[in-house]
Amino acid sequence: MKPTGDVLAALRGLMANLPKGLGSINAYIIPSDDAHQSEYLAKRDERRAFISGFDGSAGTAVVTEKEALLWTDGRYFQQAGKQLDSNWTLMKDGQPTTPSIDAWLARVLQPGSKVGVDANLISTRAWNPLNTSLKSAGCSLLPI
Repeated sequence: MKPTGDVLAALRGLMANLPKGLGSINAYIIPSDDAHQSEYLAKRDERRAFISGFDGSAGTAVVTEKEALLWTDGRYFQQAGKQLDSNWTLMKDGQPTTPSIDAWLARVLQPGSKVGVDANLISTRAWNPLNTSLKSAGCSLLPI
């Protein structure tokens, strides 16, 4: 289990004060994908594993000002449970009581909140419904 407190604190510091006068964001999404949507990632592209310590091939991390969550599917529940430290909450994707990422964000964020994601790492197919869901909750999705 990799301790993630320092890297989460650094990310939250960046979220609060984005470079180039971009202001701040209230949540940041870290997908598993690289810029080419490759099935197998080079080590340097394993951003979600770096931030969370979870190195399974499927999962999405979400970091807010106060929480860090990882959504993954049933193949990885046990592995994620072992690899995530106490800073993280495991969201068991596909379980009836687990909300989707967009539903969770819409529920916990205040209207006017901004959610960032590296636009190079998310497909249009994933961006569009996420953007629509966040807009309907009064939030905005920003390419960071």
